[in-house]
Amino acid sequence: MLAGGFAWYFMAFRLDGFIAGQIERVGTQTLGTQVTVGQVTTDIKGGAMTISDITVANPAGFNNPNAFTLRGIEAALDYDTLDIRRIIVDKPEIVIEEIDGSTNFAALLDGMERGDDEAAPADDGAPPPELTIRLFRMNESRAAFESATLDRYSNITIDEVELQNLEGTPPEVAEAIVREILNEVVSSAALELLKTKATEKLEKLFN
Repeated sequence: MLAGGFAWYFMAFRLDGFIAGQIERVGTQTLGTQVTVGQVTTDIKGGAMTISDITVANPAGFNNPNAFTLRGIEAALDYDTLDIRRIIVDKPEIVIEEIDGSTNFAALLDGMERGDDEAAPADDGAPPPELTIRLFRMNESRAAFESATLDRYSNITIDEVELQNLEGTPPEVAEAIVREILNEVVSSAALELLKTKATEKLEKLFN
C-alpha cells in the first residue's frame, strides 16, 4: 500500500510538471514572449485541476516586466478523454501600458499575427492530441492603465470573456482563448484612451 501511494504521488507530480511545461511552451510559442507557470495541481480522481500564476512577460519596449498574470485558474475535466467541462479564471492582474499611441496588448496581438504567418506545420510522425473545452470564462476584472502619452494612470474594467465548445489541438485552443482575451483588453484600452483624450480637451477648453 505504501509503495502504491508513492507511485501515485510520483505519477501525479510528473503530470503536474508536464502540464506546466506544456502551458509554458505553447503559451510562449503563441504569444512570442515568455510565459511562465507558478504551479499546476492535478486531481485525477476528482477530475479537477488548479493552476496558479500564469505570467505573460511584456513585449520589448515597455516598462513593466509583465503584461498580465492569471492568479487562480480552476478546471473540471476528464483526464481520459481530454474533455474539459469548464475553465474559470478569476481576478487576473492586468497592466496596460500605452506608449506613442500603442499598447503592450496590441503588441502582443501583433506578435500572435506574425507568429501565425511564420509558423510551419510540425511533422514528428505523431498526430497532436485533440482537446474539447465546453466552457472557458475569465470573469470581469480590473486593469491598471498607464498612458505615457497623456501622463495618466487609471483603473478600467475588462468585461467578462466567455467562449464555448472549443475544439482543436492545444496550440489551436490556446490561440483562440488568448486572442479573445487580447482583443477584449485592446478594445477596453482604446476606449479608455479616447475618453482620456476627450477629457483632456474639455479641461483645456474650460480652463
